Amino acid sequence: MNKTVNESTELEATGERFLPEMQGTIALEHLHRYALAKDCAAGKIVLDIACGEGYGSAVLAGTADRVYGVDIAPDAIAHARAIYQRPNLEYLVGECANIPLPDCAVDLVVSFETIEHHTEHEAMFAEIKRVLRPGGVLVMSSPDKLEYTERSGHANAYHVKELYAEEFQRLVERYFNRVAMLGQRVLYASAILPQGAPGEAVHYSRDKDSAIQAASGLVRPCYQVAIASDAALPPVLSSLFEQAGESDPEIHALQHQLEHAGRRILGLEEEVAGLKAAIELMMNSHSWKATRPLRAVANALRAVSGNRVEKSRRA
Repeated sequence: MNKTVNESTELEATGERFLPEMQGTIALEHLHRYALAKDCAAGKIVLDIACGEGYGSAVLAGTADRVYGVDIAPDAIAHARAIYQRPNLEYLVGECANIPLPDCAVDLVVSFETIEHHTEHEAMFAEIKRVLRPGGVLVMSSPDKLEYTERSGHANAYHVKELYAEEFQRLVERYFNRVAMLGQRVLYASAILPQGAPGEAVHYSRDKDSAIQAASGLVRPCYQVAIASDAALPPVLSSLFEQAGESDPEIHALQHQLEHAGRRILGLEEEVAGLKAAIELMMNSHSWKATRPLRAVANALRAVSGNRVEKSRRA
């Protein structure tokens, strides 16, 4: 049974650790990757490297036979153990280059947005191969340095060794005989599509200069997702992960402003209606009707006086 976040220890908010209460682009990216891995995890023993606060591992445990969530941070593991409690789910403190599992222990290794946070890439892959059973599968993601950093002009201080898409693919291919590369980016939803495969979906996009670009897969995906094995690869469908519009922070803020404006308009409408009622009441009163002749004479006198003033100005 899962407990609430308030019953667990507080975690340092680094911006790099996914939390289930997050909304927007980051949530779409992370949740979509775990949804994809969940499809591959059915009935398998799974290792989730850099599991963070544990939410993704708990998602995988929904279909897997058993899941091990491993993270280098003891506070994150303590948090995960306190919240996500299932008989087929276990959280362990460990490093990606020193995984606390025996040889040939798992059928599936999941590693999302981990490789860019350290420099021991070769040691990490050697450990993955050690703990994987023959014919086991790796599902790993990595930000494309070209799209994530260079074209965006955004440097992430937590990323110590980013890889270009081609570098990431070559690294995975050194350790696995069969590799499929997928691209991921957020459009209105997160999209994950096979890259460069003939007959797959074609994505069209118009850039800031109004030029139309097309690619087999995604145009300029921000992330690369590798599916790798020494045996047959599991089938992975092109997919979108869409979140409801009302859960988007920007849309929620606009809705709040609209509701506030609506309340102001309603208040003004009620005020105008009250003034109209007061005017009608006054105009229909006996005193208002009785003094109507006097008001007519006063209006006539003001008109005559105004005409005289105008003539004197012209003279």
